[in-house]
Amino acid sequence: MRVLPIYLAPVLFIACTTPEIPVEDTLVNTAHLERLYEAIPNGDTPLGTIWIYCEAPDYHLVDDADEGFTCVDDVARALVFYCRRFKANPTHENQEKIRSLAEFLFYMQSANGFFYNFLLPGPEINKTHQNSQAIPSWWSWRAFWALSELNLLDTPELGELQTRARQVMDLLVQRMQILCMDSGDPVVFDGISVPGCLAELGADQVGVMLMGLANYYQINPSEKIKALILSFGDLLLQVQHGDADTWPHYAIMSWRNEWHAWGNSQAYALLKAGHALQHAPFIQAGLNEARFFYPYCMEKGFMNGFKVAQGTDSLEMLDFRPFPQIAYGIRPMVFASLEAFSITGDTTYAEIAGNLAKWFFGNNPAAQAMYDPSTGRTFDGIGSPTDINFNSGAESTIEALLTIQALEAIPEVRGVLNKSNVRTTD
Repeated sequence: MRVLPIYLAPVLFIACTTPEIPVEDTLVNTAHLERLYEAIPNGDTPLGTIWIYCEAPDYHLVDDADEGFTCVDDVARALVFYCRRFKANPTHENQEKIRSLAEFLFYMQSANGFFYNFLLPGPEINKTHQNSQAIPSWWSWRAFWALSELNLLDTPELGELQTRARQVMDLLVQRMQILCMDSGDPVVFDGISVPGCLAELGADQVGVMLMGLANYYQINPSEKIKALILSFGDLLLQVQHGDADTWPHYAIMSWRNEWHAWGNSQAYALLKAGHALQHAPFIQAGLNEARFFYPYCMEKGFMNGFKVAQGTDSLEMLDFRPFPQIAYGIRPMVFASLEAFSITGDTTYAEIAGNLAKWFFGNNPAAQAMYDPSTGRTFDGIGSPTDINFNSGAESTIEALLTIQALEAIPEVRGVLNKSNVRTTD
C-alpha cells in the first residue's frame, strides 16, 4: 500500500501528547473510525467501507487512484472490532455495522474462493493491482478471520448473515487445505533452515490463517479442520528460536529467518489454536514467546525487525531495524499476552500486555502518545525518536482500538495501565 509520510516538527506534538480524557468510562473512542466508515450503495445492499488514508493536519480523507479508497484488509479489521464490540454492546447501530462490513467482504470474494483487496469508486473492484489480486495472501486470510469472528456471535438476528459467511469460509478452507500439503524441502537462509512451504507463504500469513481456523473449529469441530490446524501450527514451531536465556528468546520468525513486528501474530495464533485443540506444544510455544521475547522487545525500546543468522557457536543478529514502529506491531503482542493470561491465569502475562500497551500512551522511543482518546485517532507511526507520522489511517486506528478494547476487558491489565496514570474502565 501507498505510504503517506508526514513527519512533522515536534511543535505539533501537542496534538496528542496531552489529550483531554473523555468523561466516558472507557478509552475506546470510535469517533475517528466512524469518520473513516462510509456505507456505499450497491443496489439495495449497502457495503460498509473504511477509508484507508487520512492525512494530518486537518485529517481529510484521501483516495488513491492506483489502489482505491478502501480495502478488504481494513474492512476485515473493522468487522473484528465491531463483532467484539457487539458482544458487550449489542446495539442496532453496531449490528448494522457488522452487516454492511460483512456485505463488503462478500462482494470482494472471487469465484476461486480468495479475495480481491481494493475497491475503486463506482463501486469497481480493483483486480489489477499487485496487492489486490484474488490469490492466497494477507487480505484473504484477514477476511477469513473476520468472518470467523462474526460466526462466534450468538445472535439470532444475524443468523442468515452467519450462514452466508460460513459458505464463504467453507470455500476458503478448501483452498487452505491444498496449501502446504507437503512442507517441502527445507530452505536455508543465513544458516537458518526454514520449511520450504513457509519460505514462500510466510509464517506471518500462516498465523492469520490459524487465528481464523481456531474460531472456525469452534463452529465446525471436524477431524479435517483439526488436522489442518495441527499441520500449520507445526510449521510455526519449526521457526521458533532461542530459549529463556539465549537470544532471540523464543521469537517465532515472521518471514524466512526474519522477525518483524508488523503482523507478528504467530504466538497469538498458536495460543488460540492450542487452546481450541487443547494441544500443549502450541500453547507452550506461545507462552514462551510472550514471557521471554516480549520483555526483551520492550528492553530494546521496541523494534521493527531483525534477521537471525547461524554464527560459529550461536545465533547472531543481522539487519536490526528499530524503526518504523506502528500500532500494527504492538497489537499482535498484546493479543498474545492477553490470550496467555486467559489460558494460564498468570498475572505475569497481564502485566506484559499492559506494559506493551503503554507504547500507545507515550512509553516509546519518541515519548509520544500515539493514541488520543479524546478524538479516537492513532498516529500512523514513529520514524525515529524525533519523527512522528501524524496521519491517522485505517490500519493504525483500528489496530489501536482492537488493542484497547481487549485490554479493558481484563481488570488485571487495567491495573497495570492505571499505575502509569492511563485511565481505563473502573
